[in-house]
Amino acid sequence: MKRSYPSGAEKRKKQEESKKFLAKLPKLTNFFVMPGPADNDNNANTITTVSIAASVEELPVAAGADSASPGCSSDIAANVTCTAILQDEEDPSTAAAGKKTSAFTFSDSDNNDDYVYDEKDDNSISNEQLMSTSSHSDQCVTLELEDDPALWPKHLTDKERCSIVQRGPVQSKDRIYPKNQEGRRFTNSNYYLQMKNGEKIKRSWLVYSEKNDCVLCFCCRLFGNREKATQLNADGFNYWKNLSAHLRQHERSAEHITNMDAWRNLSQKLQTNTAIDQVNQDLIALEVNRWKEILRRLIAIVNYLAEHNLAFRGHSDKFFEAGNGNFLGQVQLMAQFDPVMREHLRRIQAKQLSDTYLSKNIQNELISLVAKCTTDAIVERVKTAKYYAVIMDCTPDLSHNEQLSVVLRIVNCELSKGVSIHEHFVGFLQALDTTGKGLCETFLGQLETLGLDLCNCRGQSYDNGSNMQGKKQGVQKRVLEINNKALYVPCGSHTLNLVVGDAAKSSVTSISFFGLIQRLYNLFSSSVQRWSILKEHVKNLTLKALSTTRWECRVEAVKAVRYQLPEIVKALTALKEYATEKRDADVVSTAESICKELQKWPFVVSTIVWYNVLFQINKVSKILQSPKVSVETVREEIRAVKEYLQEFRSHGFHSAKTDAREIAEKLEVEMSWPEVRQRRKTKQFEYEGTEKTQSTAEELFKREYFLRLIDTALVTVENRFSNMEIFYELYGFLYSLDTMRSTEKEGKLDECCHRLEQRMDDIDAEDLKLEVKGAVRSFPPHVSSPFEMLDYIYKENLLDIYPNLSIAFRLLLTLPVTVASGERSFSSLKLIKTYLRSTMSQDRLSALAVLSIEQEVRKSLDMESVIARFAEAKARKVRL
Repeated sequence: MKRSYPSGAEKRKKQEESKKFLAKLPKLTNFFVMPGPADNDNNANTITTVSIAASVEELPVAAGADSASPGCSSDIAANVTCTAILQDEEDPSTAAAGKKTSAFTFSDSDNNDDYVYDEKDDNSISNEQLMSTSSHSDQCVTLELEDDPALWPKHLTDKERCSIVQRGPVQSKDRIYPKNQEGRRFTNSNYYLQMKNGEKIKRSWLVYSEKNDCVLCFCCRLFGNREKATQLNADGFNYWKNLSAHLRQHERSAEHITNMDAWRNLSQKLQTNTAIDQVNQDLIALEVNRWKEILRRLIAIVNYLAEHNLAFRGHSDKFFEAGNGNFLGQVQLMAQFDPVMREHLRRIQAKQLSDTYLSKNIQNELISLVAKCTTDAIVERVKTAKYYAVIMDCTPDLSHNEQLSVVLRIVNCELSKGVSIHEHFVGFLQALDTTGKGLCETFLGQLETLGLDLCNCRGQSYDNGSNMQGKKQGVQKRVLEINNKALYVPCGSHTLNLVVGDAAKSSVTSISFFGLIQRLYNLFSSSVQRWSILKEHVKNLTLKALSTTRWECRVEAVKAVRYQLPEIVKALTALKEYATEKRDADVVSTAESICKELQKWPFVVSTIVWYNVLFQINKVSKILQSPKVSVETVREEIRAVKEYLQEFRSHGFHSAKTDAREIAEKLEVEMSWPEVRQRRKTKQFEYEGTEKTQSTAEELFKREYFLRLIDTALVTVENRFSNMEIFYELYGFLYSLDTMRSTEKEGKLDECCHRLEQRMDDIDAEDLKLEVKGAVRSFPPHVSSPFEMLDYIYKENLLDIYPNLSIAFRLLLTLPVTVASGERSFSSLKLIKTYLRSTMSQDRLSALAVLSIEQEVRKSLDMESVIARFAEAKARKVRL
């Protein structure tokens, strides 16, 4: 079918109109919107309220004016919440490195088609045709033109050719070229023409293809005759023995000279805007700018909704309807105060656009691309740090799918700036197989997707599940078989929680104590009226339930009873009176029995004992949850716990009775120990001695309850943290400046350095020994811990003096001590995948989680590369 093209006058008129429109655009860098309450991502009603705060510089339309703007009715404005904030947080220096592209695709649900635009064929390609080239469903396909000429299409369009000429040839001179079977290879000297007088002239047209290991002519590849193809403009030349002669012959050929002229002329015309199709080029550029302004706003909305775990869609995908979701609601309200979005909605309402760019497919595409940029930036940081450790944990989501959270821990070192430790979330993986083998294969597949090498992994930390920490079939064992340097560190917080669990089961009295705490919570929480009675009497700390997985549940539950026992007794008395009036015999009996148990002297003493023990262990657990904590902190804190328990074993019972006496006096409790009938041993033979004196009730309580509790905690701490000895043995001499000094004096420094070299093979033992001796004498006294010493090396630019010591510190600080970051990601998971959004796809869930958790990394990126890709794709589909 023959096309009809507009006349020159029509083109100039359209160009002038577009320029006038662009001149009115505000200078907007980032447009953040604050939506209303979250709603269903799939099918749910959406009702939100309005509060508007606009601050737009040089905005043509004043805020609040033109409330009847095109496509925005007053009832819709009353159903959306929006806060517009203009702020400049872009930093070009932190822009993520992206591939240069000149052909793009896009998708939109308005016409239910995906399009791929190409200059030589302007026809649309259907969804079925795209499935063969799509990397994932319901996402757009992006055709990218790389710097490598071997990856260019055989037949280039004019648009692609112009894009490549504007970019120019790329000659990489810092790579190591591979050798062929004859032992020959390409060298950088071939980029220059050697003259007889010794001068060298650069061959700007010569480019090297890393994929095919060959060289090609840049201009002949672009403008050469494909029917008369030669090796330098077709498949490339890689016969290195005769390369020099072949290059001299090629650059003297008439075809090469003609193509060089064509390349130079086109480059000059593109630079001076004098190309024959410059009018079309200007129109496309104007369209690109218009779409960039729109996309800045759309991406800002996506970022805000994702960061705050809010729903994007409602039950309707149509414009100007109630319940169409937060995303469309923000667009509609933004149109009332922003001329760019107002013009966009006007065109949609007038049916001047076939693609609204606001469909659910586009939303998914924007979420995916921004999350991909964020993940790429994290991966780049990991590669820069070189060494990393992995933290993984599993949890079921609302759809009963097992979600594997993957977190990477790195030590970021910058000269003159210092050192920082980061733990970055890189996504949720659906674990179909929860065995050690299945989880390991899932993790290795994710590493391959991210482009990370397992050989650089120096640590791994999981919870205490057998499928993760198993010594024969667990994930840690399988990873160690591949990389024996990836040392396994058990989660310190999970281990301390197991210590508390073991102590709670040490005696019948301990089991009964926590059973009574849980019964007390169940009694009040099972009814609204009962809970209101509790709040009337207990003003400060509320009752908490017990849990086997939450690390702080026991100390919080005991704390409420420890400091508010008299008030709780009063609440039970009031509840018993209320239940008596209601003739509820079950509640009366339960409240009366619990009240009697709470007013016994052994229970009051037990409360003091347990709170003191739990408080100390919980304090250590919180310290270990910080990402900046390293292995040497674990050793110090666990040692402090042991010393506290040993001290408490000697004097804790007496101090607990002293504290309990104050509470007992308030409750008017008799401070006496109940007599327990003790078993008498029957004499079987006459020669058996007489029975020893029986213990008192207090001595029996102390022996059977208090000492057993403390001894169980001490033994459990010693056994469960025995796995940490391998790290103390490897890195113990580096834990502090004093430790390094004492190791040198004892003559063990040589042994420690060689042990570390033998296990990790990342440092030289002899050099490390000399560097440690130098550090002991030169480091200032206030620099003591591994983090402080490594930070001192980089801030003072001493890396060339202590290279091996800095590597040893980096290896030590890379080791994680808890999986707290993985546990924190589950909080975002429960906010994102709610009951109303339970059918969310895995890719969308992982992308939204990355944007929600890694906000700092996302804000440091430059979104212009993503905007440019979308804008150019949209502009090239415009009919001129």
